[in-house]
Amino acid sequence: CIQTQLAVQGNVARVLVRYVNTSSGAFEGFKTIVQQIAQGQSVAQDLPSNSIPAGGVIQQQIQFKAHDYFAEPPKLAIAYAAQGAQKQVTTWLPLHVAKFNAPVQCNKDQYFAVWGKIVGPPNECVKVWKAATPTSKAVMEGIIAGLNFSVLQGVDPNANNIVGAAKVNLGAGDVYSVIRVEIEPVQQAVKLTVKTNNANMTEACRAAVMLVMHAP
Repeated sequence: CIQTQLAVQGNVARVLVRYVNTSSGAFEGFKTIVQQIAQGQSVAQDLPSNSIPAGGVIQQQIQFKAHDYFAEPPKLAIAYAAQGAQKQVTTWLPLHVAKFNAPVQCNKDQYFAVWGKIVGPPNECVKVWKAATPTSKAVMEGIIAGLNFSVLQGVDPNANNIVGAAKVNLGAGDVYSVIRVEIEPVQQAVKLTVKTNNANMTEACRAAVMLVMHAP
């Protein structure tokens, strides 16, 4: 079992990872490797032990300093031996680029002034899919807020749509993002539109939103 706690300040994220052994036997030779990606640098604290007893816990702090916009977070690879068998697990660190966002509050005119200036790829991305499970406006608002976008009320002409705005600065000036999620409840269809003034950020936000929404 892996538990994480994330803190972000500026372009630096710190992830506290707790490795929990819920089995009846010890984990031996426990080691981790954090993937390095071109858009940032990861530094992992040494593990306090290479063994986790049954029911035991060890923790590790991982720092990631972003210097560009990334579509996929670094991977965390884990290897250990349990009951004589070698085990390997790979997962993502919870470092979607949207975690570096700061929500922006704006009115209708301000929102659509940004919206109208960004037309077409690569700074605009539109995706449509059918939700795997029933969804609602409240659920989507929670997802958008969880990705550090503001959830703007009374801005979109269609009250069923969810719209938000954010900005981020990873060292190359402010990048502003606007987002709209349209839901067709009967067909469970979702339409996502992301617009930013940086093509890499557009793709990164698109990937983060769709990952959290479990989009195909």
